[in-house]
Amino acid sequence: MPAPQPIATGLSGAIGSHFQNDVSRLFFVEFGGKISRLDLIRPPAVVVSSGTTVLKGTWTFNLENGVQGGSAGVDIWWEQQTTVKRRMTPRNGAGISLLGAVGYGTVTPAVLQGLPYSATPINGSNNSSNQLTNGVVFAVRTAEGNYAKVQVVAYGYNMRIRWTTYRLKSGYKTLGTGYDRPEDIVLTEDGKRAYVTERGGKLLRVNLSSANRSAATVVASGMTAPHQISLDEVHGQAYVVEFAPSGRLLRINLSTGAKTPLVGGLNRAIGLLMTGDKRFAYVSLQDPGGGRIERIELSTSNRTTVATGLQNPFFMTWSDAGESAILVAERAPANRLALVDLTSSTPVVRRIADGLPSQPSSVAVVSPTRLLVCSNSIISDVDFVADVFHAGGPLLMGVGHVPKDRISQTGAAAIRGYADTTVDPGYFFQVKDAPFGGTLSIMLNHTKAYAQGARYYRLWVDAVEPEQTFNDYLWSTTTNRFELRSTAPLAGGYYRMRRPGQVWYNHWLGYRLGTLGLANGLHRIRVRSYRLRNPSTQVSTEAFWIRIDNQRPTTSIDQIVHYLQPSGNEIVGTCAIVDKPTDRFKFRITAHDAEGHLKSWALTAHWGNNKSKGVSSKTYAPTPTKMWTGPSGSLVPSAPWRATVAGDPTSTRCAHTFYLYAWDRVINGYQHIHRSTYHKSITIMLP
Repeated sequence: MPAPQPIATGLSGAIGSHFQNDVSRLFFVEFGGKISRLDLIRPPAVVVSSGTTVLKGTWTFNLENGVQGGSAGVDIWWEQQTTVKRRMTPRNGAGISLLGAVGYGTVTPAVLQGLPYSATPINGSNNSSNQLTNGVVFAVRTAEGNYAKVQVVAYGYNMRIRWTTYRLKSGYKTLGTGYDRPEDIVLTEDGKRAYVTERGGKLLRVNLSSANRSAATVVASGMTAPHQISLDEVHGQAYVVEFAPSGRLLRINLSTGAKTPLVGGLNRAIGLLMTGDKRFAYVSLQDPGGGRIERIELSTSNRTTVATGLQNPFFMTWSDAGESAILVAERAPANRLALVDLTSSTPVVRRIADGLPSQPSSVAVVSPTRLLVCSNSIISDVDFVADVFHAGGPLLMGVGHVPKDRISQTGAAAIRGYADTTVDPGYFFQVKDAPFGGTLSIMLNHTKAYAQGARYYRLWVDAVEPEQTFNDYLWSTTTNRFELRSTAPLAGGYYRMRRPGQVWYNHWLGYRLGTLGLANGLHRIRVRSYRLRNPSTQVSTEAFWIRIDNQRPTTSIDQIVHYLQPSGNEIVGTCAIVDKPTDRFKFRITAHDAEGHLKSWALTAHWGNNKSKGVSSKTYAPTPTKMWTGPSGSLVPSAPWRATVAGDPTSTRCAHTFYLYAWDRVINGYQHIHRSTYHKSITIMLP
């Protein structure tokens, strides 16, 4: 798991947060009464130390003061494992990043803070594998949280280096004060205003250019400890949950302040997420009986538990735009980050970051590989990319979160090209026998390619160059913000390698491959790097297989079969009333994936006042062929489902809606992307 890195300290209870992508800023509230902001890209303040020295073999080095030797406070170790095998090893929690043979002066503090750092040593062996040759530059995030650039002046057992270590100005700024124990904040689309909940029971609207509490507008009051906000700006309303023994989910009209209770009886509700279609709400509850997350269908108030065993769950965030998973902070004593995978018939909880500072409250998604976590007095940076990709690795690195060596490349053609990260149980993105679809982020090792002298690359799918244009953010030192940049192929299909001195938002991105025009099946991705835009200057070539599937599963509830007593059965029409004696039913369903890549399906019943019950479900069990098409016109469950729920007379005298969900295993490298749903209603009125 990645090690959380503190990027802001000394806070007075950082809780709810909102990340503004276009300017790389985190807005958050502090329980002590503040609205605050953290700029991730900061200007330099002072040079802590700099100079030239001979770093002795086997010695450590402190980049804060330029002193060699010892163990406390040191940042790097020029480690001599044998007479030939050598490496530069980060120490005491420092991180290291190889830039290659780049201009020392081009590596600015802005560049340094935008790099991915890892604990993986850089190979400095005295042979052809050496990555620390004369002129090579590497960067270090020091044990104290400063940033240094180091250049190899003269390689050897005793290595001459030069270095510069920077202490950056704080990106922290207080925007407003005087709030009554603020809990959450969410910004409007234009970024000019924000909505804030206060523990004392109010929802506020705040102009961020004049953000003190005295200038805020009270939108609604009279609530009990409102916590996380979900803003529906298009329809002029917000949703909040109350942290109380019988808390409510409320919808608030942002113009009038009118509060509409949607669901009650939520024991210590604290976190809230709304699906994009506003059909479901997900609520985290710190119930004394056990922390959990529930899904609430807003049209019926039906509640379904989707995750249990959570320790004091707090605020939640969608992990991706496809809403395939939820990120939730678990407070003390766990102090960790959990991911709830919603693509299985039974949602799966995975812990993806341990050892967070005390009392984590909210998580913000900076990019698919980077998260920010607000804790009591600290904001932490959790960077997954350093756990996956390293600058000393291959040129062609993988797809999104999936390294290429976790994509099957051997055996019969029918079983190649599938992603499998379950071989690493601790990895945060767990997929099994997953094909790819949609638009894929092809990751390239620009740093290594640049160090090898490559300045251009080309990409093929099978024997064809798609030559697709894609966009990414590049940091501008002129405007001090990320600017959207389009990357288009040059003449001949060449793309420019990214220079180590540039700060791209998605550091390793080399291509955004749209696959909708590709036939479903196995395809070969190949990348070649070049010194010049000339095939004869090729530096390296790498390739791997991926399996494409852009076909969604199909779902339908074909029949509802009422099993009569003592014998026989009857087909129940849509919206029909069932009034003959017996509570037993079967369902003829289709949850079919023609390509054989079904992941899971689930059929559930919903009725009455917040009542629900599972009918039948199944999840993919790995097979040698990696195939599972799912049921097609099949009767489920094997034994008839019984509508009766002990102690609930409405279970057999009420309207029932049956929902069928199906996910396939297709991913775009970051999340599962294909889901299908179907529902059918009847009324059960048994005598």
